[in-house]
Amino acid sequence: MKTASTDNPRSGITKAARHLLERGGISALSMRSIAKHLGVSAMMPYKHFPSKDHILMELRLEAFQRLTTHMRRAQAVAQTPTDALVAVSQAYVGFALKAPNDYRLMFDAWEFENYAQIAADFGDSISREADSWHVNLDAVTAFAEAENIAIDCNFAAHWLWSSLHGMVQLHLSRKLAFDLEIQQLEQIFSEKIPTSIRAFSQK
Repeated sequence: MKTASTDNPRSGITKAARHLLERGGISALSMRSIAKHLGVSAMMPYKHFPSKDHILMELRLEAFQRLTTHMRRAQAVAQTPTDALVAVSQAYVGFALKAPNDYRLMFDAWEFENYAQIAADFGDSISREADSWHVNLDAVTAFAEAENIAIDCNFAAHWLWSSLHGMVQLHLSRKLAFDLEIQQLEQIFSEKIPTSIRAFSQK
């Protein structure tokens, strides 16, 4: 049991919530469980967050920022646009496998009881959710330019993004079966990404 920080109780609440999310998923997260973890009264978290949804959105935005950073780092160290395209995709899958509960929170919008209120309260900061998508789009665009191929980069990036997400979701929902592990599928998929993007050529 931890003691809430008197200097920054809001940060302490978020940290406690992240701890509970990482270990037990969204079902383990409640205002009461956060208070119990911090060793404070059940009403204390409400002094800094209107609802559990607001804490979940804080965690969600943090998770998207970590994903974006992870993808950008992979892109930055790659030697060629082809390597960057593959590295960014691998970084996406790697993040999901390392932080599955964060990933579920990021992409399962239905977890929020009142998303409209959350959108109103968080405003433009919600746009940070799109940053990781733009890394994906940048990688596809840079690859197409280096290959001198005419493709609809937005469409190709959507194909890549949805393919990665589908692979991860099948794994997390335990629907990826038939004697194939996600690590095997990811390796095969990574090898085929450049060829698959080239197939979108409009020439």
